[in-house]
Amino acid sequence: MNSHPASPKPSADGGMTLELVLGSLLLTTVWGMAQPVIKGAYAGVTPYAMIWMRCCAGVLTLTLYRLLMRIPESVTYHDPWREKGHRILNACMHNAYVWFLYQGMFGTAAARASVLLYTQPVWVMLLSALFLTGERITLVRALGFATAMAGTVTVFSNSLEAGGSMQADFFILIAAAGWATQSIHYRRYLSNSDVTSIARWSMLIGAPTYFLLSFSQPDFGITHIGGPQIFAVIYMGVIASALLLAYWGHLLLRYSPAKISVFFFMTPIVGVVGSALYLGEQLGWHLLVGAALTATGVWLVTGERR
Repeated sequence: MNSHPASPKPSADGGMTLELVLGSLLLTTVWGMAQPVIKGAYAGVTPYAMIWMRCCAGVLTLTLYRLLMRIPESVTYHDPWREKGHRILNACMHNAYVWFLYQGMFGTAAARASVLLYTQPVWVMLLSALFLTGERITLVRALGFATAMAGTVTVFSNSLEAGGSMQADFFILIAAAGWATQSIHYRRYLSNSDVTSIARWSMLIGAPTYFLLSFSQPDFGITHIGGPQIFAVIYMGVIASALLLAYWGHLLLRYSPAKISVFFFMTPIVGVVGSALYLGEQLGWHLLVGAALTATGVWLVTGERR
């Protein structure tokens, strides 16, 4: 065996498959709804408090799932401590990009944060070509990414004038690059590890980290607990941050990270629709034009056969 597991050749990465499309759209829908759900809870909790509570819910969910499915805690390296080191590193990457994301969102407009964060697929495409065997940037793929990014920018173009600080914008870009780096690290060094175990490691490190950070905030970051706050913890902890995080890892092991990540350009669009349905916000022509451009970009990237 090599010093680390080799990056496996995706079993169904030749083009668009039903699992790739439906799985990625499921991730896009659930994670896209995260913004309105969290926003609805912010009247009673701060970001730090929200994060440590969803981490606790995620750890409990994944632990129960592993017990019910009788999934053992196994390692795939000859040296177990080497694999544990990569699991800890991947979990730290996850929690670091979350920190930069939430810090940046305090200082910039939500529209700017969304556009900057979802440059993540561009970073994934570049890093995949550099570090993963068989990945390359083709003309069609580059055109698809550019078209999808144009759709995202169009959706939020009516709010870009809201502005933000250079430091906050830089934090969001760091979060996007960190998210992409975590994806590549997962594929390269943890490709044979159990996805639910990897997800649980992220939650186990995140829970105490953000719990301690909450002490720096008035009232421990919690001023009111009601329906929106409870729903947000269940939605973010059980569904979005536990089960869906594990499923995302499963998709990363079977498909090109660049092809999966292109669907994430649709996440801000789902967030706009979710905000209208969940929070009563108004929609405009930007959503319709942006949706058409984004769908075109998704089709160009996922439909390409190498």
